[in-house]
Amino acid sequence: MSCYHRICLSIIIPHGSTDAWIFPHKHYLINYGTTMCLFGVQSLNLKFVSLFLYSIYHMKNDIRAVLPLQLLYSCALHVSWVFYPEWSLTYLAWIHTSLHYSRVFYSLNKTRAFALLLMHIFVFLLLKKYEEYDLPFNGLWIPFVIGHITTNG
Repeated sequence: MSCYHRICLSIIIPHGSTDAWIFPHKHYLINYGTTMCLFGVQSLNLKFVSLFLYSIYHMKNDIRAVLPLQLLYSCALHVSWVFYPEWSLTYLAWIHTSLHYSRVFYSLNKTRAFALLLMHIFVFLLLKKYEEYDLPFNGLWIPFVIGHITTNG
């Protein structure tokens, strides 16, 4: 895995942890728990198809526009990722995660900011052990992503 991929993933992966800081505990625990139960036992193909569809819904929030334009933007974005997968890491790391952090910035105190920084570093170092073909992990991470998406509506 390239250093660039590790950097992007180390930015993307921890951003969902902020759900615990900005949403009531019951709200995000129900969403994450439900997606773990529903998607944790599904086939890998179904997990990836579900992630793709949920992601289209989630990425629409990255622009302010009327719903049809938001969905068109998100669909075009996702289609581009099918042909240019590298773009997905770049977009998620530098645009989507930045937009997400701008929405949760008010909830960060020094302790949370430090914890988030440590998570980014930990993920970066952890990813040094893995090659790209190792990363699907049988889709075990997908229910967490869908939980993040459903929590952020």
